[in-house]
Order: sequence, then structure tokens, then C-alpha cells
Amino acid sequence: MYGLILTLHFIVCILLILLVLLQSGKGSAAGIFGASGADNLFASPTAFNAVNKFTAILAAVLMATSIVLTIASNKKSSSSVLDKVQIPASAPAQTGK
Repeated sequence: MYGLILTLHFIVCILLILLVLLQSGKGSAAGIFGASGADNLFASPTAFNAVNKFTAILAAVLMATSIVLTIASNKKSSSSVLDKVQIPASAPAQTGK
């Protein structure tokens, strides 16, 4: 189950990165000089299209899988690394002289 959620998490990460890179920015069509910048300033914002909705869904899935993986990871490794260390029996003291 942990491996399945981890695989889903990786796939969602890659898809989210690709979708964010495919989206155009708000000022991508506006030029610094020219009339198109003034038109875009007073224009209504773009609609929440399918790409934006899918991006929001993937972001929610990414947060959910992150939380589930954190909880599963904490339950999986409840022992400390120091519990596995074996302390040798007392060795005779060596003098350096």
C-alpha cells in the first residue's frame, strides 16, 4: 500500500510540474509598449478553464498523498537508530606511553 501511494505521489508531482509549465501567465500577451497592454489592464480575468481545474485537483491530491505518506512513514519507523547500536563490553584501558 505504501508503494502504491508513493508511486501515485510521483506521478502527480510530474503531472503537476508539466501542467504548471504549460499554463500561460497573466501578462504573457501584454506588451510593455502598445495598445494591447491598456486593453488587458481593464479586461476581465480569464475563466477558470479545464487546465486550471485539473491543476487544482492535482494539487489537492498531492497534498493528500503527502499527508498520508507522512503518517505512514511515522508508523513504519517507530524505532530509533540508536536502538540498533551494540555497545561492546568494557575493553581494557590502553595507555599511550
